[in-house]
Amino acid sequence: MMPVGTTLSRWTMSYFGAALSYLLLAECLLAAGIWTPSLGIGEPGALAIVHAVTLGWLLLLMIGSLLQFAPVLTGRDRPTGRFDPVAFAGMAAGPALLMLGFHLIGIGSAAAGPVMVAASVTISISIAAVSLSLSALLWRGRRVHAASLIVLVGIGCLLVTTAFGVLFALTISGQTEEPALVAYGAEAVAFHASFGLGGWMTFAAIGVSYKLLPMFLLSNDMRKAQLIRRSSTLAVFILSAAAIAAAVVPDVARALFLSAAVLFAAIVAAYLLEIYGTYRTRRRPVLELNTLGSLPAFMILGLSVVLLALSLFLHAETPVVSAIVYLFVFGWLTGFGLAQLLKIVPFLTWIEAFGPLLGRRPTPKLGELINGRRAGVWLGLFYFSVVGAALALWLGSDTGFRIFAAVQTASTFALIGELVLARTLANVPPRLKSAPFHKPALLLAANHRGNANGSVS
Repeated sequence: MMPVGTTLSRWTMSYFGAALSYLLLAECLLAAGIWTPSLGIGEPGALAIVHAVTLGWLLLLMIGSLLQFAPVLTGRDRPTGRFDPVAFAGMAAGPALLMLGFHLIGIGSAAAGPVMVAASVTISISIAAVSLSLSALLWRGRRVHAASLIVLVGIGCLLVTTAFGVLFALTISGQTEEPALVAYGAEAVAFHASFGLGGWMTFAAIGVSYKLLPMFLLSNDMRKAQLIRRSSTLAVFILSAAAIAAAVVPDVARALFLSAAVLFAAIVAAYLLEIYGTYRTRRRPVLELNTLGSLPAFMILGLSVVLLALSLFLHAETPVVSAIVYLFVFGWLTGFGLAQLLKIVPFLTWIEAFGPLLGRRPTPKLGELINGRRAGVWLGLFYFSVVGAALALWLGSDTGFRIFAAVQTASTFALIGELVLARTLANVPPRLKSAPFHKPALLLAANHRGNANGSVS
């Protein structure tokens, strides 16, 4: 476990709060029918929802996690800086600006161009600043745990994804009409998505889980980090070559893209095999909610990657690919993220609230901060609704999709409620919250050192 005494990231809870707000917003828009299977994925409303999920939810979730757990992965503290609040503000505001820009494009407003430029600048600068800080930390601590380099590969993919995003923002909003750039932008959407969802989010999640899962399961360290790192680096190089070739030799680009997809599937297979071994050799006999709740995410990861690879080779139609991507984004990335938050939020809250009291007075068990049985029901309902929504997408059913999207939204709202209850210590008996005691703020960590030397006043 992360030792009591570890420095708490002041802004991690802020990132989590903003991320969950974007997730709920995107799901509400889907449930309201802003986008349905009968509409094109390139519609402005669809693009706004996509970026609320990818930039607003997944990016903020992963950055918030890395701010706390990159120091755990490397054994080094990340220096806090005066620009941390500015970076967070930019990361939180950027997706909202981008969503506004897509809305303005949809209604044909002349303000769309300037808003899209502002969104691109805000997002790019914020991502660059946070990436530089995290990359420096991960590089300095690369010898502590090999998974640090896997996360670095993911951050490199994030920067490439951002560059593609700026290109798309400029072309879609009409800020540049250079024919070559417009033509390339139309061909590069698959690369933008691959670098973002496969390279950035998946490799970063894999890297962090190499430390967290053995820690939470009381299992031996996973041993294939070097293999995963080398393979992921090769996959990124192949994908980069494909992105370059797309501008001049499309046939070569497609061959390279398919090669990268096959290699990515092999990486995922190796990762899942190691995950299986980690679960099997655990010393914690009863699975906790976060580890039990992650199992459907791992199964969906394997299934969706296989289906996606097959769809590429078989030239599947857009509805089929959209359904698989939906399953990947919400079943794997979002499901895994929500399951881990059900552990991480109570865990960090316990360290902040009760770490300073350890050895001085009775403290609650970590599991008492959250109602695991109730949260497990909501998480199960979330997975059920995601699979149902993906099937409705596959079948092209607008009504079915909206019904499952509404259930998904309701289950997400309930899970957020459980996290708020855990953060506010609502499930902890009042006798354990008597003075001296410091109740954590909802979205900020005040006691940076969660140990018996920390202040409780």
